[in-house]
Order: sequence, then C-alpha cells, then structure tokens
Amino acid sequence: MPLPLSYPGLKCVLEHLETVKRAHIVGRSPGLQKVDKLISLRLKDFLIHRNKSIITKLMIICDEDEVKFIMNGKTFSRHVSESQEDKMKKLVHFYICGRSIIYVDRLDWGQSLLPDFLPVGTKFRVNTLTVLPWQFDTLLPFIDSRSFPLRTMATISKPSTFDSQMATTAETLTLLSCFSVTITFEELKKLNNKRVEFERFRFSKIDIIPLIKYQMETEKATGTTFVIATDAKYFISQILGNFKLAFDEFRSDLEGVNERFISESSRFSIPINNESRIQVYAIEEPEEYCPYKIIVKPVSGL
Repeated sequence: MPLPLSYPGLKCVLEHLETVKRAHIVGRSPGLQKVDKLISLRLKDFLIHRNKSIITKLMIICDEDEVKFIMNGKTFSRHVSESQEDKMKKLVHFYICGRSIIYVDRLDWGQSLLPDFLPVGTKFRVNTLTVLPWQFDTLLPFIDSRSFPLRTMATISKPSTFDSQMATTAETLTLLSCFSVTITFEELKKLNNKRVEFERFRFSKIDIIPLIKYQMETEKATGTTFVIATDAKYFISQILGNFKLAFDEFRSDLEGVNERFISESSRFSIPINNESRIQVYAIEEPEEYCPYKIIVKPVSGL
C-alpha cells in the first residue's frame, strides 16, 4: 500500500497543479480544503473584466441571468439570478481569495472591479501586466514589490504613463493606440526600458528623431530598442521619409543584419559615440496583426 504524501510533497503537487484542476480536486476533498488556502496559487493567465474572467484555460462570462463556463471548446451554463457584480465577486473569492500571495505569469486587469472584492493584504506576484493608466494607483497596492521591474507591461499612451515607474522600468513596455496621439521627446527621455513597442500606431507622432539627435549631441545612447508597429504601410513610408530628411548621410545597407526588410525601404546606421550606433530599418512580419514595423535599435561597434 503506497504511503500518503507528506505535507511538503502535497504542497508541491497542489501549488503546481493547473488551477482549474486544483479547484476541481480540492472541491471534492474535505481534507484538502483544510490546507488549500495555505498553499500558494500559481496562475498562467488571469484576466478580470467587469463581466468576464479568464483563469488559465477557463473563460467565465457572467451574463444578466446566467454564468457561462468555456474551456477546451466546451460550454457549460448555469442560471444565476444575482447581479453581475455579485456573480463576479463569488467567482473571484472561490478561486483566489484567502491567499496572501498569488503567482500570476500574465495579469490583465482590464475594466476591473477587483479591488472591491479583494481583502486588504492580497498580493499578486506578476511577470506580465496589462493595465490602463488611470488604474495604476488602484492596482499598485495589490502587486507584490518583488514583481518589479516587470518583465513586460502593456498599457495605452497617456501623459501619466511616462511618470509611472511601473511602466518606465519594465523590461519591455508595450504602448497601444487606436487613435491619434503625440509622444513627445520629453516623454521618451523618461523611458528606461530595454524595449518599447508602439502598437497599432497610424496617425500618431512619435519624437524618435529628436531623441536620436539628443543622443548624438550628448554622445550617450539610452540602450532602448524602439519598435513602431502598424497595419498601415504608408505610415512606415512616412516615418522613413522623415528619417531620410534628418539622417540621409547615414543611410546604410546594414549588411549582416538578418531581418526581413521591407523591399526598397531606406535603412540607417547612425553614430552616437565611439562605441555605439543606432540602426533604423523597416521589416514586415505578415503573420502579425500589425505586420509593418520600424526598428530603432542601439548596437555596439562602429
């Protein structure tokens, strides 16, 4: 007869068990229910919006009079007469409340009412975060300080974004835009990220050229790679045209750069100091939602 698992062994198994399976097993074992809240919870994905939540592979949608559970292509629905807010509150409490630390690989805060549901002291330890700028202050108390700097953060471009350490220190910062915005030279100077991606930009202005000129004047490269992604090829042509006006003397074939360049597009190798340059070029990745991209990349060497 096999020996039962010791508490350390049981803790290790439960902590790394897929979240939905864990809830299913624990819900059928009174013995496990006694220790479940004492064991850390690990979520691959956790999205929480006003009426929708995704917990790893399980999507939960709270409609007016029912709750839908969708997983692996199968849908199960249950009639519930409570308000949407009360339904979401019960679901959140069932899956995540009662634990001091919740490990989440990708947390999407969305238009969430989550702060109203969580007890004081609840902390998420996060790798990747999606959040709107006006939620920064609300969210911060629930993020464990050991999460910073974040591996990746996605948000939209607002002036407050560039004043948030949460955003400006993330290893990769993704800024989304579906409308016309201007990102100023002063805002770009505040970014300390290794990589900044501007996605869905089309009618916007990004002061990359003044930033590069500033680096040339000070002979100091920031070390940040900028990626401007769009679905509009003409926007790429417009940006490269501006680079040609400003840096035509530094046009280059960029031999040795292994990228899928957009045919006949201009490329540049701009010196910053004796040890670094900035390469500028356009690529096309047809499989991406925004296939056309400008890459502004600092490199070592002359």
